[in-house]
This record gives sequence, structure tokens and C-alpha cells, in this order.
Amino acid sequence: MPSSGNVPWRQSRPVTWLAVTAVALLLSVAAAASVNAWRSFGAPFPGLFVDPYADFSNVSMPAWAQEGLPLRYPDRLVAIEGQALPRAHLFPSQTAAARIAALARDGATEARLTFSTSEGPREVRRPLLELGTNEVGFFFGFYAVVALFLLWTGGVVLVMAGHRPGARAYAAWTVGAYLLFLTFYDYHTTARLPAAFSLGGVGFDLGFLWLAYAFPEPPKRGRAVLRTVLLAVTAWGVGAAVWMVAAPWLGHDASTTRQVVGQGVPASMAVLLLSILLRLGRGSGRERAELLSAAWGLAAAPATLAVGFFVALASGSGVVHLFVPFVIPLLPLSVGFALVRHNILETDVVLSRRLLAGPIGLASLGGALLAWLALRLLVREGVETWLPTLLSVPVLVGGLMACNRLTLWLFFPAASQFRPSIEQLSDQLSSLHELPAIRQAVEAVVSRWLPTSGPVRVLEARVLTSVPHLPEDALERLNTGQHVWTLETPWQRLLVVPMRSLGRLRGVLLLPPKHQAALYTSEDLTLLATIASLGAVSLHHAEALKELEALRRSDVEATRDEKRFTLGLLGAEMSHEIAYPLNFFRYLLKRSGKGHTLEPQDVEIGSEEVARLERMLATLRKLKSPAPQLAPVPLVGPLKRALELIREPVEEKRLSVSVEVPEDLLVLADPDMVLQVFANLLRNGAQAVDPGGRLGVSAALEEGGIQLKCWDSGPGVPEALRDSIWNPWVTTKEGGSGLGLAITQRLVSSLGWRISLERKEEHTCFCIHVPDRALLTSPAAANSTAASA
Repeated sequence: MPSSGNVPWRQSRPVTWLAVTAVALLLSVAAAASVNAWRSFGAPFPGLFVDPYADFSNVSMPAWAQEGLPLRYPDRLVAIEGQALPRAHLFPSQTAAARIAALARDGATEARLTFSTSEGPREVRRPLLELGTNEVGFFFGFYAVVALFLLWTGGVVLVMAGHRPGARAYAAWTVGAYLLFLTFYDYHTTARLPAAFSLGGVGFDLGFLWLAYAFPEPPKRGRAVLRTVLLAVTAWGVGAAVWMVAAPWLGHDASTTRQVVGQGVPASMAVLLLSILLRLGRGSGRERAELLSAAWGLAAAPATLAVGFFVALASGSGVVHLFVPFVIPLLPLSVGFALVRHNILETDVVLSRRLLAGPIGLASLGGALLAWLALRLLVREGVETWLPTLLSVPVLVGGLMACNRLTLWLFFPAASQFRPSIEQLSDQLSSLHELPAIRQAVEAVVSRWLPTSGPVRVLEARVLTSVPHLPEDALERLNTGQHVWTLETPWQRLLVVPMRSLGRLRGVLLLPPKHQAALYTSEDLTLLATIASLGAVSLHHAEALKELEALRRSDVEATRDEKRFTLGLLGAEMSHEIAYPLNFFRYLLKRSGKGHTLEPQDVEIGSEEVARLERMLATLRKLKSPAPQLAPVPLVGPLKRALELIREPVEEKRLSVSVEVPEDLLVLADPDMVLQVFANLLRNGAQAVDPGGRLGVSAALEEGGIQLKCWDSGPGVPEALRDSIWNPWVTTKEGGSGLGLAITQRLVSSLGWRISLERKEEHTCFCIHVPDRALLTSPAAANSTAASA
């Protein structure tokens, strides 16, 4: 499986060091060629080039006036001004250059050159010229820029898709082309780097053959046979390169090998052209579409150059060398286009603009150099020589800007879509509050600017495990904000972009491969990450709103339930409190039925209870608990009234009641509430004790006020209910309502008092703390004791 990183081709440390060494050697060749070119400025030459072995070269410029020159490659220079050139020298062209320089120093304006041709010796007279900016600028400067351009593209393709044979074949071809183009000028002038030129020529030829075999992938039929033949040709090529390098040092002439290698250039181009045409004819579907995207360079460049070289060999014309550096970049451009737009080499790299910085800079530099050379040709007398340099600077800047815009348009559309996409999504999300609508909006915005081979989806984090082929550490990496690729081939893998907000994974963007398997770019990932962040924030807000809505509904339900409970509790309280006067009236009716007459005290109590019932009903009409109506209250009064209200159970059980409360103890309270408190507590005590039991009320001084204690001799409250005995509906008596103590606690609290439950000396005690602020008599009076009732 390919890795999910940005550089899929990882090699061992020795291979890395070998690559670094190779790059250093290639750059050292560039440095040496640059020094040699600089030193050649102003050197005289006879208006034509010869190679290091003094063979005539078809390379020429229009200013050299070679029309009608009866020479062809490989006619050999054998004498200058009738003096034979010694062949014993390692590179005879260096001896020829020294003699030409001597003629120029002697004031000669032309030189008589003798060449050995297939038709016998032939003499020509050539004017002595100087190697100037045109020659050096074009045949070295422009060729060197093209060489660096080719080498950079080879390195980029190797880094991006080094696991593919087609990528390695292309990288090998760019190395050969780099050496060939970089040393082209030196090979025809100073002849100090002919070995590098020979290696470049062989690599150039073999690179075309390996491209024909391996790009974009080796053929399925006849692969073994073709590979065997190609390995044999490669072995011969390596041997030929070694022989061409070693032959001069061994005193041998390798001209035949050089001619075969030279003729191999158009032949290898023709093989590549034929291979592309055959693949296109046999291919179908995706394979054919991918190859078509690269065919305009892979086929057009070799075809054009092959025709040009055949014409040059047949006619001796040197024009082909003037357009070679313009045609050959079509090949890397087409490979790069097919790689980026169709992933023809099946790489899993994310395209970064840094990878294209070199080609953009070199293309702009080449354009500026050509502009500088063209402007120099237009310089007339009286025009400053620095003017072409000044005018070529805008060409360089304009070239950088134009190339940058072109690459952005072709490969990085996300850069131009960033702002409008974000603004559009922000506007849409601001009006959406439902999770499905937010997901659909994010999917629609991404699909609008990013052409993909399938639908874009926004998934919830909880269903992430349903995505197949995820790496084991996918969830961990997504939670840290990293994007993840599924473990599939580069043509099938999915991109998973995290949607995080406040450090939490809210969901993921799931994206299929781009349309026609184009590479994802760093700008794509940046825009996707921004969209994912906006979507995550919106999802978070929607989830928060959903939770708030749920809380609001819950609060409404709770409020409604609370109101129901309050109404029920209020009704139950009323029912509970009405029971006291009803029981009292029932008691009086029983006595009347037995012939007893009503005492004035009973009539007075009944009237007061009726008044209290009317006040309770008035409270019920207001549907709320009444606020205390504070007034001075002698505690003995409500206490005795409460005892009268529970007279029936006291008499039936023959209970002993003790009241130890001072007659003059006054408190600031609501008399009805105090009566309800005493009535509830005494009634509970009367119900809890056995016949013949005891209950009572006492008052005692304590810190910060007095303590009223309602006690009984009953069994007490079970330990399990002591914490909940004050809650409504909690009771220890069969048939009890469970409201008496709840009502009592509410009444005590509304008065600003406190109540607690204790078990002391076999007594159950309800202790009421009355603070100092509610006392209207001296607390010391509470120490007096009243008679028992």
C-alpha cells in the first residue's frame, strides 16, 4: 500500500547519500562549465565550430554567414594555413584554437582551413570572429537554463513517483539531457568537459528508449523480451560511453562510436514516438486518456527533433540547434501536466507550489535572457550598452508573474476560489441551525469548486469507523487536526479532513479522488481545512442550540410539572389543614348527639376555626402560599387551641399532655401559622404514641433565642426516613398523607425559624428554634414553668 505522506518514495540512508553525491557532481559540472564559458569570452574562432576531435560541427548562427559552406559532419579539420594539426594531442580542437588565437594576435582577419572530407581535402577561408555575448549567451546561457529546467523536473518527478519505472526512466533521461545541454557550448569551444558531453549524449539516447518502454508503465505483452533487448542496448551504450571517454587517453580514435551515438539521437526519438502512437492505438479508457494528456509533448517534441536532426545530418544545416532548446522543454511540460492533472504515474504526493518554483524561475530567467540577447542585436551606435539589461528586467518580472498566474490557473484553482468560497459558505451557514442542512451546505460548497470523481460527504465522527481502509491511527491523527488518506492506491484513496471545534472532532469531510485522478494540492488542503473549520463551528453551534432547545423544553416541562405539583401540594395542604376543624366539629356533633350542651368555649373555638378556614380559602383563590401576617402572639394561645383541636384522640387514648411554656412569652409571628405548626406536631405525636402515652410542649432558653420542643413518647422516626421525613408524601403511618411535617417545615421557614428532629431519653422531639429578633419578651422569662395540662 502506498503511504499517506507527501513523499511516497523513501529509500535507505546509503541511497540517500548516493543521491546527494550525484546532485553535487552534477552541480560541479555546472560550475565548471560556467567558468569555462566565462573564460571563453572574446576568444577568436573561424566562424564555425568543431568538436574536441576537430570534426566539423553543424552548429551555427546566422551571423556566421555559413551559407554555401561545402562541409558536413564528420569532415575533419586537418590543417590551418597549410600547417597540419598533430593528432597526438588529447583533443586536437584545443591545438586548433591556439593557432587561431595566434593568427588573431598577428593581425589576421581570416584563416585558411583544410578539412578531410569523403571527397578528399577541401580548403575554406573563414573570417576570424570573437566569441561574444550572442554565442555564450545562447549556446551556454540559454542551453544551461534549459538544462537546469530539465534536471529540476526530473528531480521533482523522482521525488513524487520514484516507485514507478516510468518516473525513474524520465529522471534518468533528464540527467542525460542536463549533461548534454550544459556542456554543449564547452564541447564546441574550450573542449574541457568532453567526457560529460559524451555521457550526456548516451544518457539522452538511452533515456528516450527507456521512456518508450516504461512510460507511464511497462507494456503488459512482451515485457520480458523488450526489457532484455533494452538491457542489452543499455549495456552497449554504457560501453560506448566508457570507450568515448577513454579512447583519447589511450590514443585511439572513437569517431565511429561517436557517429553511431549521434545518429542514435533521432533514432531513439523515433522509437519513443512510435511507442506513444502504439500505446494510444491499443489503449482504451483511463489508460488512453492519461496518455493523451502527455502525448502532445512526448510525441510532438521527439517527432520535431527527429526530423530536424535527420535534416541536419543530410544537409549539414545547423538551424536545428537554434530551436532544440525551445522544443525539448515540451516533453517535461507534458509529463508534468499529465502527472498533476491525471496522476499518470500513480503518485500519492500532495502538490505544493514549492515544487514548481524552480521551473517558474528558470522559465522566466530564460525568457529574460532571450529578451536581453534580442535587444543587444538592436543596439545602434550612440545607444548605451546597459539599455538591453535594463529593458530585460521587466521581462524577467513579467515572466515570473505570468508563469505564476498560469500555474495557479492550471494546477491551483483553490487559490482563486479561497475567498469567494469562504464568503459564500459563511453567508449560508449564518442562517442554518439544523445539522443536516449544515452538512449539505458544506458538501455543496466543496463540490462547487473542487471537481471530484464522486460525491463529497460530511460524516459524523461516530460513524468514522464505517469508512474502509482507514489507517490504525486515523482517529488519533484526526483529533490532532491532521488530514488522513485511506490505505488504497493513489487512484482510489479517499481524503479525510477533520472538522474540529474547541479541540473536539465534530465530524469529517470525506472526499473521493479528484476528477481524472488529478493531484490534490497544498492550496486544496488549505481551503478544505478552512471550510472544515467553518463547518465544525457551525455544527458545534447547531449542537449547542439543539442542547439549549432541549434544555428549554425540559425547563418548560419542569415548570409545568412544578406548577402541577404546587397545585397538588397546595390542595393537599388545604385538605390536611381543613381536617383539624372538621374533626373538631365532628367531635362537637358527637357530644351533642349524646345530650351534652355546647360550652361557650367550644362555640368560640368553632367560630375562630371557621374564620381560619375562610382565610385559608382566600389564600387558595390566590393560588399561592400566603405571606406571614406578623403580629405579637402569646405562644400559649395557639398552643392551647391546637390541644383543643386534637382533644378527641387525646381523650380516646387517655394521653397525658404537658405544657411548659410561660404564659407571657410573646413572639412576632403569624398566629394562624403558629397554630398550624403546633396542631401538626401535636397531632403527629398523638397518633404516634400508644394509649396512655405522653406528649408535651416546652420552651427553653438557648443561644440566640429560645427552643420550643414538641415531644412524645412514641417509637420515633425510623433511621432510614430521618433525612426524607420533611419531604411531601413521606409518612410512617398507614393511611397518612405525608404532608404534615412538610407543611410544618414550610411554615417554620416562612417565619424565619428553624426546625429539627431529635431522639432524646426515649422521646421523639421536634425542636423549633425561635431567634432573638422574633422575641417580644425577655428570653429569661422562658425559664419559668407552667402547670401541666
